[in-house]
Amino acid sequence: MTTEYQQSFESLINSFEGKLTDADQELIHIILGEPSEAVYLSSAELASKAAVHASTVVRLARKLGFDGFPEMRQKLRQDVEFKKNSSDKIRQRIDLIEKGSNLSDLIESEIAAIAAISNTVSQNQIDEVVNKIYKAKSIFIVGRGSAAPLMTHFERRLRRSGIQCRVALNLQRRDLAEQLIGIQKGDAIVVFGFQSINSLPSGYSSLIESAKSIGAHSIAIGDSTILTARPKPDIVLSVSRPKEGVMQLRSGPMLICEALAMTLLHKKSKKAVRGVESLEHLRANFLETDNNK
Repeated sequence: MTTEYQQSFESLINSFEGKLTDADQELIHIILGEPSEAVYLSSAELASKAAVHASTVVRLARKLGFDGFPEMRQKLRQDVEFKKNSSDKIRQRIDLIEKGSNLSDLIESEIAAIAAISNTVSQNQIDEVVNKIYKAKSIFIVGRGSAAPLMTHFERRLRRSGIQCRVALNLQRRDLAEQLIGIQKGDAIVVFGFQSINSLPSGYSSLIESAKSIGAHSIAIGDSTILTARPKPDIVLSVSRPKEGVMQLRSGPMLICEALAMTLLHKKSKKAVRGVESLEHLRANFLETDNNK
């Protein structure tokens, strides 16, 4: 399959830029409308349900980058299973809240998650990322959905230290490609991803491959999800939780971002101090301008 790595079928359709015939659209309508049923149908049965020729099903699968209908159906089954697991996790969280014990469970879960960070992330890795960020002329921070608060916080921490950053949140592939203009050799791309491969930015594979061809560094921050992402980034900072799926916050990844920012401040103090001094100078100018009005 040549499509984005483990991209959901629905996302694949949304990002597909080729032509879809009326028959294709009818098939897609049936698949997305009743995915739990569609995964058990043969190509002939699916074609009959959509009132199209059986060969149309195979052509659609290949058009979308699959080797054939069996591979497309397997992808649909993975999507259905993922949604089922997500629903089960949500049910677990609701049950905890209804029992009134969610606060203590949440505290215990986050303490365990933070304590487990040293099992997967070392100071050497933090130092390696900091060195690449420090040497880069520009940092490109990419993510989607629930990664937004972390991306914003990380960008602010770097900017206050005098690091030039750009944030690309929830961008489609075409827009993401446009944002890549200006990325140079030695720059750094930081990708955030959580809970599923589908949480990675649209166009993830092309993003990492483009970074490698340009000579830019790629860094991924997230949970165990990013360990399976392909192609692999240059550096992966993965925070695995002892109990995946239960009352998940972003305490672990937030701590990683803080560790990066603080290490940058301590090891590259001159540049960081210049950044803080520039910020204070700008703030003073803004206050003076406002007071003179």
